[in-house]
Amino acid sequence: MSKQVAEEMTSRERFTHALEMKEVDRVPLGYLWFGAGDAVLDRMNATINDVYYSAKGIARAQILAREMYHHDNVMSPWGCLLVEAEALGAKTNVKTDYYPSIAEHPLKSAREYEKITPRDMERSERVGTIEESISLLKKELGDEVFISCASLTPLMLATQVMDGSRLCMEMIKDRDNLHALLEVLTESCMIFADRMLDAGADGVFAENGGSASDLFSLEMAKEFGSRYTKELYSHIQDRGGYVISHNCASHAFHELELALEPDALNFAFGNVKALGKNHGIECEKLHNHKSIGCSQRYCFMDFRNFHDSDICLMGNINPYIFTSGMTKDIASEVKSCMAAAPDRGFILSTGCEIPLNTPPEEMEVLWEAMRSCF
Repeated sequence: MSKQVAEEMTSRERFTHALEMKEVDRVPLGYLWFGAGDAVLDRMNATINDVYYSAKGIARAQILAREMYHHDNVMSPWGCLLVEAEALGAKTNVKTDYYPSIAEHPLKSAREYEKITPRDMERSERVGTIEESISLLKKELGDEVFISCASLTPLMLATQVMDGSRLCMEMIKDRDNLHALLEVLTESCMIFADRMLDAGADGVFAENGGSASDLFSLEMAKEFGSRYTKELYSHIQDRGGYVISHNCASHAFHELELALEPDALNFAFGNVKALGKNHGIECEKLHNHKSIGCSQRYCFMDFRNFHDSDICLMGNINPYIFTSGMTKDIASEVKSCMAAAPDRGFILSTGCEIPLNTPPEEMEVLWEAMRSCF
């Protein structure tokens, strides 16, 4: 606790107040997936493989990570965005010391969309494990901490149930079947979100990194992405859940994120030159680019349109500064983000997951740098 600010809220209150653009006793610290997870696993005397399929293991790891790193939320699944795809028939490679990956896609083309059965989300043992981990977190933490589940938007899920290059080809050559596939994937995503909310999750942290010019044209992102993502986000919000839209693409379509009306946008890198051209922001006059600063990414000062639309901003610490051994850069990055952040509607976090092998000493630098800003 800082000398200037007394903590009077629970972590859940702090987190939800930020999402709702209300006053907080201090800026919440957000946590993505299983950042700096190796140190947590070492303390548990476990490996990723030990914990991956264990609801108790996931819950224990998240609670321990919070104790070690001081964040205001927990999240399940961790280090993995393959749960929905696995439930729908994808084969995965679970590794001992690194993130799992897709080994085999269940579909060869969008024409096979009828092989996808959304109700498999209700029968999936893997989904059941994540659901149980949320229930355990809720039982252990109650209303003390914000509990989120991690999920995919429909277009991102499509890249896991079929080959990504094939998906891009079918956006042009087989649009009707691709739309049919996205419709069943949207229903699948809704069922997954419902199970997590019913288990006790306060909201959904949704991976929407496909909405970016790194991958698609703006027209394709609108037609095959936003339409279905908006349906999913609205469904979650109608259920009383919060939506945090995560898009760490280098050239994200932030205007489309705005139209989706999430409760928060978790963002990372961006094209500063394009920002200046489109919005008249002269970034170099605002920041010192001799330090890491925001020379390669957007900063909060450039996102007033989101804040004016009652969308909380979550970010924007560069995760690549960790494991470099340059702790002063971590402190500089944190202070840069805090200085540029809006007065309300802000959660400090990294723009993407902190590397697994980040030492706990660097996480403590993050925390102390944040506290020094109050």
